[in-house]
Amino acid sequence: MKNNIYAKWIFGAIYSDSCWLEQAKEQLEKQNWKIQHQSPEFTFDQTDYYASEMGTRLKRRFLSVSGIYSLESSADWKLRMVEIENRFRRNGNRRINLDPGFLDLHRVVLLSGKEGPQKIYLRDGVWADLVLLKNKGGYRDLAWTFPDLRDGRYNDFFLQVRAEFKAEKSLSSNIS
Repeated sequence: MKNNIYAKWIFGAIYSDSCWLEQAKEQLEKQNWKIQHQSPEFTFDQTDYYASEMGTRLKRRFLSVSGIYSLESSADWKLRMVEIENRFRRNGNRRINLDPGFLDLHRVVLLSGKEGPQKIYLRDGVWADLVLLKNKGGYRDLAWTFPDLRDGRYNDFFLQVRAEFKAEKSLSSNIS
């Protein structure tokens, strides 16, 4: 574990019907990724960006995956999530949007297929987007942080996942 940098894999799911989230979770488990924790479900009402593709009355929930993973594999994590997303398309439209990313002791990063001035290119069309920084007692947003992340509704989830990461990282380093 000393040569690689590790983080906790997370993802946000945006959907109109929770059946799509359940099916996506089944796909993850088929690939041996076990859901460890999930946030409460919140109304995704800060933007209508996905309305034309996915409809209205959307919801969002964040989830974490058991284990810790090398950041070197984060682009693969994004590409696998796109594959899962694509399995549920109908007439070219997504039924669920899966926003994978990672969390470590200092930050929350989402992985994107879209370029942006604040994003860092990884490979294969995948960009890393730093969206939150850990500070005393919670997380601090940045000028480009998405509105629903900015308002702090997911902070309890991120803090819990950070604690899980810290414990798992400590356990892993004691084994090696």
